[in-house]
Amino acid sequence: MEAPYHIRRVCEADLPLLRSWRAQPHVARWWGPPEVEPEDEMLRETRVALWIAEAEGRALAFLQDYRIADWLPHHFDGLPVGARGLDLYIGPPDQLGRGHGPRLLAQRVEALFAEGVPAAGIDPHPDNGRAIAAFTKAGFVVIGKPQETRWGRALLMARYAPPRAS
Repeated sequence: MEAPYHIRRVCEADLPLLRSWRAQPHVARWWGPPEVEPEDEMLRETRVALWIAEAEGRALAFLQDYRIADWLPHHFDGLPVGARGLDLYIGPPDQLGRGHGPRLLAQRVEALFAEGVPAAGIDPHPDNGRAIAAFTKAGFVVIGKPQETRWGRALLMARYAPPRAS
C-alpha cells in the first residue's frame, strides 16, 4: 500500500505555489483563471478548509472542503445533515496520471468520516472524464444528471460513510 499523504492547512506562504498551479493549463481548464476565486480571498473565507497534500516532501495537490449547509441553497442539499463538499486538483503537470487523485481523495474522505461526517459530495464538470474516473476510483458514485449550478456545470457524485457499529 502507498504511504499516506501528508495533508496540511494552506498558509499565506503557499499562495505563490497555488497561483502557479492555477496558471497551469490542466488546472485553469476546469477551475478558471487564477483571478477567479483567488486563493488569498479563499484563505480568508472561514467556511472553507483549504489543504495542500504532500508526498515525499513535495507539494502536489490542492484540496478544499466545506460544510454544505453553510452554502444554502446548494446542489448537494439532498445529502445528509453534516455532509461536506470537496474539490481538488493535482498541481504539477508531471504528477498527473499517477493515481494521486483517487488515493488522496479517498484518504481525505476517510478522515472526514472518522470525524463523523455522514457523506461527501464532489461535483466535477461533466466533460472532465479524468476527474470523474478518479473520483469513481475513490468510491464516489454519480447521484444525478449533469446540471447547472451557481458555480458552473456539474456532475453530482457522492460517497456515504459506512454505518457505525453500535
